[in-house]
Order: sequence, then structure tokens, then C-alpha cells
Amino acid sequence: MKAILVFLLKLALTAGCLYWAFSQVEFDHSVFTRPGAVDYRWLAGGAALAGISVVLQAARGWFFLRAQDIRISLGRAVELTMIDGLFSLASVSGLGGSAARIILLMRDHPGRKLVIAMAVTADHLAGLVSIALLFFIMSAARFDALADPSVLGRGVIHFAWVYLGGGLAMVALIFVFASPPVHRRIHGNNRFARWPMMKQIPELYDIYRKKWRHALAGLGVSFLMLGAYFSSYYCGVRAVGGSPAYSDVMSAMPVIDAISGMPVSIGGVGVREKLFEVLLHDLARVPAEVAVAASLAGFGCNALWALLGALFFLKKRDRIHASDLEAVKQPDSVNTPSAGAPD
Repeated sequence: MKAILVFLLKLALTAGCLYWAFSQVEFDHSVFTRPGAVDYRWLAGGAALAGISVVLQAARGWFFLRAQDIRISLGRAVELTMIDGLFSLASVSGLGGSAARIILLMRDHPGRKLVIAMAVTADHLAGLVSIALLFFIMSAARFDALADPSVLGRGVIHFAWVYLGGGLAMVALIFVFASPPVHRRIHGNNRFARWPMMKQIPELYDIYRKKWRHALAGLGVSFLMLGAYFSSYYCGVRAVGGSPAYSDVMSAMPVIDAISGMPVSIGGVGVREKLFEVLLHDLARVPAEVAVAASLAGFGCNALWALLGALFFLKKRDRIHASDLEAVKQPDSVNTPSAGAPD
């Protein structure tokens, strides 16, 4: 019941944001009433770039799993990423994309739930770090363009500074608390012996300091992935008749992706469209009807690959049942692998 209520709330917020975005659209001058005006060559290019971003996202996760000695093929990583995208697109049962990926990895690697969960979490943190760094790089490179937007646009940019800056600080603090000197001090005298996970989790995070090459490779792949993903939305803009500079779209996308990724609507729909409308107008004077259509076109290019993830449910090994969610919620009582040679 709780999952249904959350979904209905998200549905209401999605509808409200879409109404807000479409309220500024002049339909007589948009592709919404002239579908023949869509340039399907750009749309195909956007779909291809979205596919490349899926492969690169899978490669990022593969590096973080390898650091924890979870061995899977890159092809399997792509399958899991597409299934993750499918569940993230529309989660009705309370089973999100990350939980689905963890469940399927647990089937292949039983008894290593906590290790898998930490690897998936580190994968997401790498995505947060790469988006934040891109945003601050773009902010420095295009300070004048981002410093004087509309009132709503200024609020969005300021929120992004706080949100993404806080995200970077959080990741830095995680590694500080996971470092051996701090970790030993916190857990001296076995003061948290009753909660072994509090000791295991920092040790698992510290593996990424020890195996920094894996972490750095994953972060590098994440930048490439974001480049392909953001470029798919630029193709969406061009497909619906927009002609902003590539740099304008790339400046807006870190903010749009970070905020629309917050779990307030279904797949970020509605929130993403309104942000496109505000930021592309501020940066490049793109009309609302073009910006909203471009957002939906880019989303469609990426949703295509998430929907293709449903094909993997034809395989018995990848079918997920509601009871599988309980396995993720239960505390992990098994022994985790060694974090490597002691310092």
C-alpha cells in the first residue's frame, strides 16, 4: 500500500510539473501539432548516443564491481544496466533500479549482498561526482551566462551549487571516515560491536582508496558516459527544430540531470521538461515549445534502451518477483571478503 501511495504522489507531481511546463507552450508553432517537422536523422543519432551511454554506464559499474572482486562480463553489466534503467523508469512495486541490479547480482554471487550493495552505491557516487565536477567546470567557464538568468533560473542554479557542492562534500567525508586512522579511532574498544555493519561498510569503501586505479577508471568512464548522454539531448533539441550552441546544452544538462534525478517524479518527467524550458531560454533564448519537445525527445531516446531491458525478462534467471525485495531489505549477516592487505 505504501509503495502505491508513493507512486500516486509521484504521478501527481509528474502531472503537475508537465502542466506547468506545457502552460508556456504555443502549440500552433510546435512539433506537437506538426510531427512531420521532426528531423528523424537527429533523433536516430540521439538514440545511438543514448545506447553508447548505456554501455559506458555499464563499464563504470563493472570497474566498481571488479574492485570488490565481483567478476562479471561487460555484456552482463550492460544487461544489468538496462534492467536498472527499466525499473528506474517506472517503479510501481517499490523495487527501484538499484535494488533490481543488486538482486540479480546476488543471484550470481550469493552471500555477498553487502559487498554488492556497496559497489552499486559507489557506482552512483561516481556519477554524482562526475556531474558535480562538470557543473562546476561549466560554471567557471561560462560564469557570465549562468550568473544573470531569470529569477527562476537563478534559483535553480543556486540550488544546484548547494546540492552538488554538498554531494562532493559528502563523498569526501565518506572517504575521510573510511580511512584507516579515523576508522580505527571510531571503532576503538569495540564500541560498535553490536552493529558489525558499521565497521564493515567503511572497510568496503576504503577498498576504493586501495584500488584507486579501478575507482579512477570508473570516474573517467563516467565523464565519457555523461558526454554521450548529454549529447543525446542535444540531438533531441536539433530533432525538433532548435539550434542552440552545443555548449549551451552542455552547460544546462548537469543541472537538469542532477535535479531531475531526484525521486520526486516518475523518471524525472515533468521536472526535466520545466528545467529545459527555463535554462535553455536563459542560455540560448530557446522557445518553450522547442525546449519542452527537445526534453521529451531526448528522454525518448534514452527510455528506448530502458524499455529494451524488458527483453531480458524473457530469460528465467532475470525474472524478479516481489518476494525478492525482502532479500534486499534484510540485514546482511554473512561474512564479507577481506578488504585487502592491511595498511
